[in-house]
Amino acid sequence: MQKLYVYIVEDNPLTAFALRHIITTIGHHICGVAECYDKAVKDLHVLKADLVITDIMIKGSETGIDLARYINDHLHIPFIFQSSVTSIEKIRLANLTSPSAFLSKPVSRRAIVNALKMIPVQY
Repeated sequence: MQKLYVYIVEDNPLTAFALRHIITTIGHHICGVAECYDKAVKDLHVLKADLVITDIMIKGSETGIDLARYINDHLHIPFIFQSSVTSIEKIRLANLTSPSAFLSKPVSRRAIVNALKMIPVQY
């Protein structure tokens, strides 16, 4: 498996820490972390991320779904949703953005490993 540079968007510090730990212990790199849409957009224009893992509900008025739309329109980076959202409408809207995977919280190490195996590294 190729090493990925992963950017995390998560407003819960404990969840962000757990994701960082899992991703780094399986051999990938964390290139950045944000709690909100604005910081993520700013960082993603500068950093070389192979993948974004984002929660749907993040700090601020924009959601992870808004971030996914932005990524699709401007950055063309694969992304994964990880969320505890149960709203059928929010899940439908999230799926319309064509995520590489949708992981339910709490995310297991196995789920992350399986999802990351499907992400192509772009050079």
